[in-house]
Amino acid sequence: MISVIMSVYNETVMQLEAAMDSILKQTLSVSEFIIVLDNPERKDLKITLKQYADRFNVIHLIFNETNIGLAQSLNLAASTAKCDYLARMDADDIAMPNRMEVEMAQLQDHPEWALVSGNINYIDENSDVIGEKSAIPENPRLISKILPLGSTIIHPTVIIKKEVFDQVEGYRLLPTAEDYDLWLRILDRGYCIGSVNTLLLKYRLRNNSMTADAWKTYVVSKYIQKLAKQRQLSGTDDFDRNQSIPVSLVTKINNEQFKKQFNLGQRYFTEGLSNLKEKRRLKGVAYLLKCTCTSKENRDYVWNYVKLRLKYLQFNN
Repeated sequence: MISVIMSVYNETVMQLEAAMDSILKQTLSVSEFIIVLDNPERKDLKITLKQYADRFNVIHLIFNETNIGLAQSLNLAASTAKCDYLARMDADDIAMPNRMEVEMAQLQDHPEWALVSGNINYIDENSDVIGEKSAIPENPRLISKILPLGSTIIHPTVIIKKEVFDQVEGYRLLPTAEDYDLWLRILDRGYCIGSVNTLLLKYRLRNNSMTADAWKTYVVSKYIQKLAKQRQLSGTDDFDRNQSIPVSLVTKINNEQFKKQFNLGQRYFTEGLSNLKEKRRLKGVAYLLKCTCTSKENRDYVWNYVKLRLKYLQFNN
């Protein structure tokens, strides 16, 4: 029933083996495990993949001749998949043994759901747990209200119906946040998106990966939200599949001054939330105000967070 799709690029052999082992040892076995090596220079990864494919018949390998990026590699894997469900996996994460079983049970209990995601904890380079993610929304109505403001769907935990993936033509070739674009396009087609607030994956943080591309992710996400508003008004958007994103956005992403100001504000934002969580409210609010003073993008970020929290509170009340 399940085709797992995964792209490999710059992971270590140890990380890759841990990721593959976690899929191969699921309590609910997968039918096929399609792995794309998107880095022709990594001979060590190629050797490891071939060794695993020789041992496990469910593994199917694709070796890209050139680097084509995550979105295109996942589309390539999905195009060869033969099962009704596609499960995402990243090559440096570790799936919990019951991940597939839990998520497929949710999809069978909720046949109207187009996809399901789960929750995670964070691990470091040595696979030691270094943090837990806060609770994620589970109700599809709440998710549909929150997604236009920001994603609560954790990409490498997702299982999606292949017919839905094919209908929206898979991932579009964005430089980041291609998953967020996919979720919004699925919502626009009238499908339900659900989540289960259960630990299903250990998500590896490498080289400050939570903040390294924060500025690029912010800029591209705002562009994705703009495209979603265009579709709501006219039924289509002006995304150019030949260009990926407008040149003006590329210029903005590469502006080091904007990036520096945004990252400074994000540090204040993180400190603010941490203080609020510890009930140091005045200090928390003070840091959030400092965040808004760094740039208009950070003002927008804080205001967007406030709107998201208000929607969450209104729904639960």
